[in-house]
Amino acid sequence: MNLTKLNHIKIYGHRGAIGDLPENTLNSFQYLFDHLISAYETDILISKDLIPVITHDFKLDPSFTQDNNGEWITDENIKIFDLTYEELSKYDVGTLNKLSKYGRNFVNQKSLPNQKIPKLDDLLNLTARNQTENLIINLEIKSTPAQENFTPLPQEMVKLVLDVVNNSALKDKILYSSFDWRVLREVRDQNPHAPRAYLTELHQSGSKISGTIYDQSPWMDFIPLKNAVELPRLIASLGGRAWHPYYRDISKKMIDISHEENLAVNVWTVNDEDDMLKMIEYGVDGIITDYPLRLKNLCEKNNISWF
Repeated sequence: MNLTKLNHIKIYGHRGAIGDLPENTLNSFQYLFDHLISAYETDILISKDLIPVITHDFKLDPSFTQDNNGEWITDENIKIFDLTYEELSKYDVGTLNKLSKYGRNFVNQKSLPNQKIPKLDDLLNLTARNQTENLIINLEIKSTPAQENFTPLPQEMVKLVLDVVNNSALKDKILYSSFDWRVLREVRDQNPHAPRAYLTELHQSGSKISGTIYDQSPWMDFIPLKNAVELPRLIASLGGRAWHPYYRDISKKMIDISHEENLAVNVWTVNDEDDMLKMIEYGVDGIITDYPLRLKNLCEKNNISWF
């Protein structure tokens, strides 16, 4: 699996293509393949019956979740880990409430009725039917050291994910990532050859995770860090293949250090065209975006090679 290609940018669809279609649905990933986008980032959580599923938040999001009567859910505290997969499958996640705070970010997203939260196995089967030479599947394993009982412990969670991946035809196409570096330690211990990407956020991005990177942060598995500029060297020393920083946290110097350490840099989540061009100018290797077709068209308009 090649994470980098000389003088090319890698395009990763974020949760499929949120800007266009409902996030983390099979249709959203098929949309990428139909438009020749060969990489995506997606999220893994675990159901009560220990099935890895494709969804981002630890709790069902009322912004795009309807019950089996077609009504928006109002309870914001329904944990994924408290529901079996059969129970999760009763919810429809194919329509975004454009009046919600989250929905106002994606006013042009199309609705697709009767979309269920997929199993990881379902997504890998879909991907295998659309496999290309440059395929990269970035599985972000969702976990938090700050709260308990949202997921199994990292050791069990990683084993559940690896069991599914190892039974697929795509185990050599997976890049594992997490904000919780305990999870990445477990990936290394359970499968030393699996490529790992270290997610970081130095500043508030507007996401539901605040800054995770500081000296002996629990998110960093309590590893010492004296200077954020040294992050790439730290990640390389841990055996990481890639660094996945919030795009506003990086500098050209940090990109250069990463490349000195043979570390690929894939930034998230870049949606504005000017920001996309700035990241390409900085020399990042990949861009994770809610609008992969926008980035593809921008590259082609500016004679920028992508893969």
